[in-house]
Amino acid sequence: MELFHAHNQWATRPADERFADLQSLYEACKEYAASARENTAAVSSIRTEAIDGNVQLVGRANNPAMLTHWAFGQLSARIGAPASYLRELPATLACQNLNHGLAKYADRSDTANLLFHQNGGLLLRAFTSDEYARIWNWEVAERLLGLERQGWTPARPDKRFDGGDPSQCQVCNGTGRAPSGPCATCKGSGLALPALYASDHDMFAFVRNNSAVIREPGNPDGLQRGVIVQNSEVGASALKLTRFLYREMCGNHIIWGASNVMEIKVRHIGNARYRWGHYEAELRRYLTQGASEDEARISAARTCKIGDTKEQVLDRLFGMRALALPRKTLEAGYDATRPEQDGSPTTVWGMVQGLTRHSQTVPYADTRTAIDTAAGRLMAANF
Repeated sequence: MELFHAHNQWATRPADERFADLQSLYEACKEYAASARENTAAVSSIRTEAIDGNVQLVGRANNPAMLTHWAFGQLSARIGAPASYLRELPATLACQNLNHGLAKYADRSDTANLLFHQNGGLLLRAFTSDEYARIWNWEVAERLLGLERQGWTPARPDKRFDGGDPSQCQVCNGTGRAPSGPCATCKGSGLALPALYASDHDMFAFVRNNSAVIREPGNPDGLQRGVIVQNSEVGASALKLTRFLYREMCGNHIIWGASNVMEIKVRHIGNARYRWGHYEAELRRYLTQGASEDEARISAARTCKIGDTKEQVLDRLFGMRALALPRKTLEAGYDATRPEQDGSPTTVWGMVQGLTRHSQTVPYADTRTAIDTAAGRLMAANF
């Protein structure tokens, strides 16, 4: 199956959000944090004012702060108002609506968690509830730097569409992008930069370990281990760890031949740091295990039959409480299996691949995670 996580980043990120190595990514994220200031404020003390034609946030100290596009959307969502509508209003009228909503919101929530960018003036980067537990992008990048000592490096394209090796395009400086779209010189396929991205909004890193290639039947090139890490320190998304095996990544960052995909998500609320530490330990075990262990597991899963027919397979899996998947989802996974690539859907390996492929078509992150988790449990089950 194909994964488009990295491709979507490659296709949309501006040049100043692309990085050549993990150290540069870490330093940029650290710089964003160094200019940030966190503040917990009583909602009743917060108001908006129209200043110089812009909506600005003002607190007890009467220091106005501009709002980023994202922070304005968060504030609007908190008070239950459509941000797209408010953005079209004159600043004075928008502030009247926002202040009315803030007064009502103060009845439901005592405090708000505010994140500012401080560089001369103030810029509000995030408006979240007091339950929000921030995990900084630089903290995630720092842990990725530690993985480099274990053989994990930023993932780069394995080949271009024309079959050549990726090379630095002198026209687009290796970004593969021009203002109007893909670079006309390298046609977007001469991308030398790895899949590393960061901004004041979020971060994305795809790292791989190609020093321990995992052999599988019918694939002389073998499989590489890949891990995608995503985070947002302003509340745009959870901390996500997606691990998988894959064959190659092409010049426009589509990941080909992905299998055994599993996504772990840590929401930024409550004891997020404790849960992050738990999942990080699980991830480290995955990162350090030998290729022979994966080869043995894949070989066993390919030959382990769940049942002789579709009905037998679905009956048996539906009866496994550990999977906790509806029969309809199991059937969709069975039907999504491609025998020529995955093997028979009556085997553990075939069903794992089918479920993973089906999960990538589901629009809801929580449902995708549940399916991927069930696929991982199926892979580890004893039949």
